[in-house]
Amino acid sequence: MKYALYVLIAAVVVAAAAGLRHLYRVSSANKREMAQYAGKSAEVKKDLGKVLVLYYSLTGHTKEIADKIKTLTGADAFRLETAEPLPTGAKLHLAIKDQLKTKKYPDLKQMPDLTGYDVVFIGAPVWWYTAATPVLSFLEKADFQGKKVAFFSTQGSNRGAFLPDVAALTKNAQILPDASFNNMGGEYDDAVAAKIAAWINGL
Repeated sequence: MKYALYVLIAAVVVAAAAGLRHLYRVSSANKREMAQYAGKSAEVKKDLGKVLVLYYSLTGHTKEIADKIKTLTGADAFRLETAEPLPTGAKLHLAIKDQLKTKKYPDLKQMPDLTGYDVVFIGAPVWWYTAATPVLSFLEKADFQGKKVAFFSTQGSNRGAFLPDVAALTKNAQILPDASFNNMGGEYDDAVAAKIAAWINGL
């Protein structure tokens, strides 16, 4: 009995240590990346035409990035919402896993009108190493004929197959270079804005 308890405790300690190492690596990588943009200009000089920022946000981080893009480009914005509220807690993770397995994504409250836009930025959090299912639901229905699309993701550290998955569902669009943003604290706001500006100016 004592031996089993010791094994269990050892396993927990090893798992906790591995988790801490991962968090340390992610934090260090974030600091190195943000240092590249510290003190850099957050001015967007590129003329993109008429721009829409379209996004889904559950916790608010994707909205923060979308808001920065909107401010820097003077774009319109549209927030995707599900027709029915998604479950919370552990039930949410189970629901997402089932949606991805069956490819039956949640219905949306409203589809945006893409008429007249030249460039559409599409943002989503990463769920189970792919895009949030409300965005996959939108992409299944949307047609981007004659438009350019630039994706951005938000995540803890690993975006998985985000880009190939969303690109595969995007119909009739010219897909521009994408960007990813790890979840970070407010002390990096200026650097994140500079990163966004550098990305957009390079499109």
